[in-house]
Amino acid sequence: MSVRRLAIRLPNWVGDIMLARPALHAIRARWPEVALQAMAREGHLALVERLGLFERIDAAPASGALASALTVRRAARAVRAFAPDAVVLLAPSFEAALVARLAGVPRRIGHDTDGRGRLLTDAVPPRPEAHRSDEYLELASSLGAADDTPGERRGDPVPPLALTGADREFGARLIREMGWPRDCRPVFVNPAAAKVPRAWSSDRYRALVEHLAARSLDGGPPIIVHARLPFEAPDDWARAHGVALAGDATLPELAALLERCALYVGNDSGPAHLAAAAGIPTVSLYGSSRAFRTGPAAPGGAPHIPVSAEFDCSPCRERFFEECPSPPTDDGRPPCLDAIATDSVVQTVDRILSRDSP
Repeated sequence: MSVRRLAIRLPNWVGDIMLARPALHAIRARWPEVALQAMAREGHLALVERLGLFERIDAAPASGALASALTVRRAARAVRAFAPDAVVLLAPSFEAALVARLAGVPRRIGHDTDGRGRLLTDAVPPRPEAHRSDEYLELASSLGAADDTPGERRGDPVPPLALTGADREFGARLIREMGWPRDCRPVFVNPAAAKVPRAWSSDRYRALVEHLAARSLDGGPPIIVHARLPFEAPDDWARAHGVALAGDATLPELAALLERCALYVGNDSGPAHLAAAAGIPTVSLYGSSRAFRTGPAAPGGAPHIPVSAEFDCSPCRERFFEECPSPPTDDGRPPCLDAIATDSVVQTVDRILSRDSP
């Protein structure tokens, strides 16, 4: 089938968008002259623009039953106006396939998930044991791109994000306001996550940060904390420990800030993948997820170090507390995350910082 215009429905999570980059670049390399349309969540559009791959970027339907009902047809009209010959659905939802079907796209390629097989022309079986990047590459292969064996192409380098000077100003301003040297390389600690059960507890993150702040007083790197929910801390906590808070950055600003950092430590969430794309070492905490499935891949060989209690039930379907082997903690964390001791994370980070110190 000849492809002149191609729509791509991107995943619904920042980390998955970053994991899709090898497949996206494989598609662009296969068809450099094809016009590409991206569909992505409203909050991800600026990041998608920084991928530097798409001629047109449109908002995917909003989440929530009412919002989705109001925006599915609007999204379908945007796809129909682009008039693609095919669509690749990296998002696994029924709604993504419904939009493509309503738009009348002749060829609709996606994984056979969420009961949407009949809406697809090319239904690809999912592989839960595979790395997610490989699954995205398999969808690209179904279209005729990325013919290499999945797992090999995943390790290929991809171009960096096309960040702007305005994106980088956020980090420069933060460092100026803290009075740190302009060329300092902070440690970025990310206690934020889209769901509480995907985040290690606030108490343990504060203990980790306080340890690193004490190390900073002895000549170690300064500390930046991604202070977004579900992380909680007293109002004067950051100032008392000389820690910078970066809770209001856009995704491109966050990606640019991570370029300046020496190390990422935090939850298995979108910022871990932005850090890996920036080429810095990453230490991620895994509870319901596992690195073999969703771990980031950094260009240039920057290491990714997973910390996990390695429960037999992980990775799971994330039906938290319905299928968990024990009840949640008082602050709503699952047992797989609660079993990760503060000392194990501290020791891992200390080992990396000691190795990298002059």
